[in-house]
Formats: sequence, C-alpha cells, structure tokens
Amino acid sequence: MKITIKNLSFGYRKTPILKGVNIEVAPGKLCVLLGANGAGKSTLIKCVNGILTPEKGEIYLDTTDLLGLPQKEKSRRIGYVPQSTEVEDSGLNVFEMVLSGRVPHMKGRMKDADYEIVRSVLEKMSLSGYSTKLLNQLSGGERQRVFIARALAQEPVVMLLDEPTSNLDLRYQLETMEIVRGLCQDKGMTIMAVIHDVNTAVTFADQVVLMKDGNIHAAGRPDEILNTESLEHIFDVRVEFAAYQDKQYVIPRRCTG
Repeated sequence: MKITIKNLSFGYRKTPILKGVNIEVAPGKLCVLLGANGAGKSTLIKCVNGILTPEKGEIYLDTTDLLGLPQKEKSRRIGYVPQSTEVEDSGLNVFEMVLSGRVPHMKGRMKDADYEIVRSVLEKMSLSGYSTKLLNQLSGGERQRVFIARALAQEPVVMLLDEPTSNLDLRYQLETMEIVRGLCQDKGMTIMAVIHDVNTAVTFADQVVLMKDGNIHAAGRPDEILNTESLEHIFDVRVEFAAYQDKQYVIPRRCTG
C-alpha cells in the first residue's frame, strides 16, 4: 500500500515538532527517515501509527484515511516497533509476547494457524530457542528482536520501525535489515524506518527522507539526495564518500556545527 502524508503538523503545547510534512512512499518500498536527534522522525512515525494525533494534515494508506480508522482496524494493517523495548515484570515469555501480535486478527480464541504463524516468525528472527524465556530476562538486543517478531506476527501491509537496529550487535543489525528488505521485495510490504546510520540507508533503502527541525529537507533515492552538502546541513558533520561496488558510502570527517 502507498503511504501518503499531506501537510502534517504536530506540536507539544506551543512547541512545533512537525511543520507541514509531505511524504509519499510507494507500495513495497523501504523509506528511511534520517536526521539529527530532535528532527521529528519518531514523532512522524507515531503520528502515522495513531499514538499521537496531528494538529492538522492527512495520512492515507492508498485511499483509506488513517486518521479516521478505528485502532483495531489500523493494527491489522500497520505493524509498529517502538524505539524503547523496556518492559515491566509482566510475566510474559517470548512466545506469549509474539502471540499478542495476533490479537488484532482474533475472532474469539486463538487458532492453530495463529500459533503456527508465531512459530514461523520466531524461526525467522532466530528466536525459536527463546520461546519460554521471560522478557525481563532478555538483553536489550534480544527484546528488540522480540518486538520486531511481534510486529511480523500481525502480518501487516505496512511496517513502522523506530530505530530497529539500535540495540543490536553487528550480526543481528545485518540480519534484521536483510529481513526488512526481504519483506518489501518478497511480500510487497511498505516500510518506514527511523535509522541513524547513513550507510545502512545507503545499503538498504529505496527512498531516504532527510529531516531537520520538523521539516523535510529532501526526499528521494539515496544516490540522488545523499551528498556532502545535504549531510553537512542535516548533521553538521563534514563527510566524504567512498565507492564500493555500485554504491557510495559515507565516511565522517569532522563536526562543523
């Protein structure tokens, strides 16, 4: 499904966070939001998911108005992985947490098909051996993978990821992004992700949106908009580019701000 965001604004009290944001993400594409801390990236993701209510603007999945959609119906269509995966002592184990991703599809009791979906997702995320572990016994990176698995268990058509690799070691960063990339290519899923590593965006993104101070600075293919001028403007960092295979990767040199 295509995500269309029109003239979206949001603020806390009198402090504007998003200022008339306009974005289109084509079906089956991975769109990465890049920007410094406080640029409005996570706020934008939360507005799309319905956690925050915009002051004005429109959000559509194809022709469906997301802002007018009931939350349960929204949860059938959108999977969300938050920035923080801290959990209280809920007593839930990994299997139960991932199974909770099936709740939007429930009509009465869970069915055998729901349990099979959870087992398949746990295997995909290399979590099969963790099924009976309590969430509060897991490391931050392990919990991150559990929350991604829960979102996958929803079988959404759109996925919103807020720093999905932030707590992961190098192996699981790569594995997770390959899974995300595969969801777009093989399942036709549309994904918006907040990611801080520019080279991850270069490697995996179809589209990059550069944000600064609640505004969209540029949007397009990584090779179209990622250059020394745009990255210095967004991050206050002088960078150089180095070619590897068919892509240009970023090498930070020094701060300029």
